[in-house]
Amino acid sequence: MPITRKPLEIPPEVARQFAADMLAYHAERDDNRRDRIAVGARHMLLEHMPAGAKLRVSEVKEMFELML
Repeated sequence: MPITRKPLEIPPEVARQFAADMLAYHAERDDNRRDRIAVGARHMLLEHMPAGAKLRVSEVKEMFELML
């Protein structure tokens, strides 16, 4: 029996900030600064995920790549 997940409910302002972070990530050429942007986006998303949920920085970076 497959496990169904409840969809995340992310407030519009958080979604807008995530989009802004994605654009900043792609505009930045310094790898350390790009990492800091991804870490900030990860923390922001984790605040709206169920307790105990896991989200890796590499997964945030992958989302940034897929969404551009």
